[in-house]
Amino acid sequence: MIALFEKSLTSLKRHIAEYRPQLEQAMRAIEVLQSADPNSEEFSQALADLHVAATVLEPYSEGIVEAINQFTEDRPD
Repeated sequence: MIALFEKSLTSLKRHIAEYRPQLEQAMRAIEVLQSADPNSEEFSQALADLHVAATVLEPYSEGIVEAINQFTEDRPD
């Protein structure tokens, strides 16, 4: 049981490490979108960046949800 828990924890940490940079890119784009003029090139670029980040985050999100679920199931009571 402990071996499964350790494996699940390692997997969760790996998924978090992969997810975080993608999430940070999305957050940077959102910050620009909140402050830039909607008619500016900066806004357009941030919108494009957010679109890419959201597209990339989708499969990462699915993976991290699976890792969280597995960790929760394998966690000792």
